[in-house]
Amino acid sequence: MALPSFKSQFGLTGIPQNQVDQLSSNIVITFQAGCLLACAFALPSAEILGRYPTLVGSSIIFIIGAAIQIVGTLNTFYAGRFLTGIGVGPLTCVVPLYLSEVAPPAIRGRCMGLFEIMFQLAGLLGFWISYGANKSIPGNSPSQWRLPVAIQVPLGTVFLIGCLTFSESPRLLVKKDRVDKGLAVLARIRGLDPDHEYVQREFANIQAEVQQERSAMGLGPGDSRWAVAKKILHDCMRKDIARRISVGVIMQFFSQMSGINGINYYSPSIFRSLGLVGTDTGLFATGIYGVVKAVSSILSLTLLIDRMGRRPLLLIGAVIMIFSLTFVGVYIKINGTTAPADGGISQAGIAACAFIYIFVIGYVSSFAGIPYMLSSECVPLNVRATSATLGAAMQWLMNLVISKITPYLIASIGYGTFFFFAAWLVLGFLYVWFFVPETKGVSLEHMAKVFGQKDEVEQLVREDEEKRVEAQLKAEQLERV
Repeated sequence: MALPSFKSQFGLTGIPQNQVDQLSSNIVITFQAGCLLACAFALPSAEILGRYPTLVGSSIIFIIGAAIQIVGTLNTFYAGRFLTGIGVGPLTCVVPLYLSEVAPPAIRGRCMGLFEIMFQLAGLLGFWISYGANKSIPGNSPSQWRLPVAIQVPLGTVFLIGCLTFSESPRLLVKKDRVDKGLAVLARIRGLDPDHEYVQREFANIQAEVQQERSAMGLGPGDSRWAVAKKILHDCMRKDIARRISVGVIMQFFSQMSGINGINYYSPSIFRSLGLVGTDTGLFATGIYGVVKAVSSILSLTLLIDRMGRRPLLLIGAVIMIFSLTFVGVYIKINGTTAPADGGISQAGIAACAFIYIFVIGYVSSFAGIPYMLSSECVPLNVRATSATLGAAMQWLMNLVISKITPYLIASIGYGTFFFFAAWLVLGFLYVWFFVPETKGVSLEHMAKVFGQKDEVEQLVREDEEKRVEAQLKAEQLERV
């Protein structure tokens, strides 16, 4: 939206600023609206069709939407943005869900962290492609804005090809009574033989979890899908399960109320308010912002997430973000948003820009990827897809709200925008401190323990083991007789 060719193509020039804000926010939120709507379909698709078909179908829709955006009219751009949202929405539910179900507990955080890392690397690519297009392609050429849009098509195609190499989640296969297939898939993704002790122990836990949930829900072999859906909904309303679901949903809320996506979408405008004037300068600052996000996500989500744990990263990240936003707000309050007469930027302005970068380091190290993990790993198998969907839906709902209101906040209350987001992060810090447990290294089947609840899966596995040992002893006694 900062490129001259895009402004010219879609009528963002020669109109009052309030109309520019409205048109810009509409272009942004059309995508979020598609994502939010698609989340409603992600749950039944992931549960009935499976994780794998949902990934493949969503990627195809995304590619079609990206191609439509290139046409160049406002209506087709809206339509294409909406379709890409329809494609991306289910992915934000199903990808973390899928990763949580196939990753070993010891490195589950790092595996799920790859989702956020690739998200940040893609954003980085988008920032610098826009900068490169602005530098190398004339502003009167439609190719200047079409290039950043068109790059979605080949990258979406790469994603589709990658999806075709996946297997269905072994946990879902067991849930659908495809036990032999589930064991074979688990052994393949662990790189071990099906009869290996590690695979057998993990598979026994999966089977015990499915058995326990079916028993708790009173499911029978002849139950219809509608009956199963009603029982899952009833299960979600149980106090112990609702508490576990709420952790991921509430953390997604606070993630968006940090203001991160307002800064993402309108970063050129924000850097301009700090004294960085000119399209080229604003895009360059935004590109550096993308670099900081990508590097921070790689370091925190590969090196720290399974060492420090979820809670410490969330608490430290919240403190970093609160301090950074407060500093930027104070700077704008004192210095205003007018650049120095010499066209440069003051030392205080440089410090404010630095704190925007520090803010994003705090965010991607904590509130960016961890809420997705919590939505997928805190809950039992029968409601895991529901939890992931609710978490993603909250993320896209608040993403839409923040994207819509940010340009108006910046225009109306200026520095108060940063205090507004900092205040929400204070509440987020308190929520993490009092209500979010540590899930590092805990097997999905034994997550109830970290919430202070009875671990029925562990009890079932222990009972089965005791029965097996008892049967073996009896067999040995009979053999001696």
